[in-house]
Amino acid sequence: MAKSHAQAARLTQLLRLFAMLGHPLRVVIFQRLARVPMSAGELARTLPVTRTAVVQHLKLLESAGLVAASFQGRRRIYRVRPRGLAPLRSWLSRYSGGELG
Repeated sequence: MAKSHAQAARLTQLLRLFAMLGHPLRVVIFQRLARVPMSAGELARTLPVTRTAVVQHLKLLESAGLVAASFQGRRRIYRVRPRGLAPLRSWLSRYSGGELG
């Protein structure tokens, strides 16, 4: 159990990241955005789901701090936010001797 509000908040954040990355399509979206930033439409053309479904997953990833969007004209271009993985990295380092790389 968490011993303080700060520990509880960190645990909640960590569990949210696991939930976000627990969906196979979100993992694929995250991996593709890690290679190259794209719009929702570009992502949808490479996936067996609708653009609407991709947008919903992107909104969840964005709300968790894993991706960020910027505008290029009228298009929203999504890219991975490496800092969004910091809580996960920190947690994993406790169990791997800090040698994750």
